[in-house]
Amino acid sequence: MVPSAPKERRKGKPWDRDVSAHIKNEFKSADFGDKRLNERLQKIGIALGSTPSESIPKACEDWASTKATYRFCDNENVNPKEILSSHRKEQKSRLKGEEKVLVVSDTTFLTFPRHPSKEGLGDVGDSKTDVNGVLVHSTIGVHPETKRMTGVMDQQILIRDQQSDKTKTYDTNGKGEPIQLKSEGEKWIRGDKRAIRMLPEETRPIFIHDREADDFSLYTGLKDEDSGFVIRASQNRCIRTPSGRKSHLFDWSKKLPEVGRTEIHVQQRRGRKSRKATLSIQAGTCELLPPKNVPLEVSPCQVNVVRVEEIEREENPISWVLLTTEPVKDFEGALKVIEFYRCRWKIEEWHKALKTGCRIEERQLEKWERMEVLLSIYSIIAWKVLELREIARGEEIPPEEFLTDVEIALLEKKFPELKGKGGKEYAIAIAKIGGYLDRSSDPPPEWIVMWRGFKEVQTWVEGIKILSPKTI
Repeated sequence: MVPSAPKERRKGKPWDRDVSAHIKNEFKSADFGDKRLNERLQKIGIALGSTPSESIPKACEDWASTKATYRFCDNENVNPKEILSSHRKEQKSRLKGEEKVLVVSDTTFLTFPRHPSKEGLGDVGDSKTDVNGVLVHSTIGVHPETKRMTGVMDQQILIRDQQSDKTKTYDTNGKGEPIQLKSEGEKWIRGDKRAIRMLPEETRPIFIHDREADDFSLYTGLKDEDSGFVIRASQNRCIRTPSGRKSHLFDWSKKLPEVGRTEIHVQQRRGRKSRKATLSIQAGTCELLPPKNVPLEVSPCQVNVVRVEEIEREENPISWVLLTTEPVKDFEGALKVIEFYRCRWKIEEWHKALKTGCRIEERQLEKWERMEVLLSIYSIIAWKVLELREIARGEEIPPEEFLTDVEIALLEKKFPELKGKGGKEYAIAIAKIGGYLDRSSDPPPEWIVMWRGFKEVQTWVEGIKILSPKTI
């Protein structure tokens, strides 16, 4: 017999599997000036969070709830900024007492086929393609030790106006008037400053950015905020070496002493096979000289440099020059900087969860201002979806922390060997239901196969509810 769930469920666990239940907490601080709208947001979060990849009508289960969801997205008083603000408050509470957090930013495109009924989109195509869409520049938190995503810290929805001689970029600004940016690169500074404002006082941010953020004003701005950074250089900048000589960053860093070698696993990505890469690591310190287009009184910016070169590989080897505030006096320090930079891939995985797992580009709402409300909700749901994968990768927590008693009983019925095992084994079982083979040579399961298996388990639970409703 399937046991009934206890009346007192586990509360407030940060790694709770139950997306729909935990999502409710993320929205509880939202205030639209109407209690009914506040409550509706939580109901929508629970419905969409229970089946992220399904259509809104299927997730909502009936026409009344579906209609209420569409009306909520269309309501003038519902601002997507308020939805994310509630999530940030919960995230800030979770970060209290943390010494530091990695703050990762990146931009992705949301594209939609050109259609006359679509309103509020920009042109994101090129001379060969005619595509409408928006740029989504998001900032997320990542715990430096566990590598878990703490949540979404900021999100900017940008639209390019390419009708004029010079492309202009606008922030859609929720349901307010669009705000023109001085340049598209301004998004990095805006996102970083907003992240600083939402953090607890005792938590030091370390900003992790890729080459697009290689901007002198960003380095000086973050140092003025007493924040750390690890940013991959894209420009062969003019520098001053410790001996006082002028040189160029890429040329000088090639001659730095090797502090050690390490081996990393490179994941399969965009047609690239996974592999083990052996890296040569060089480290040093220099001053970045101000570019010619900045005022003369601006001082040079001192940074530490970690150069990473893959050895014994001729085709597309890894080659990074990382600029950082973090100490690199020894091999361990340089390794820590590389480890921080590699956490940048977490935001790409979150983008994949948002697009593939939550299917945000397939949502059928005509106006972008409605879609932006939906995006803010699904952005938070996508964060929780990723947690399934982390559990399967070895997080040592009991299965009761992320599964209900009914789900545990069903899994133990199918896999009797699970009894007495830890959370990782239960998560692997869910992955196997989703198609994971669990061979000794297989890498840990990805979130897609995890979510597929979890959806199947939820179907079993739904069947139990129908056949024996008193047991649930």
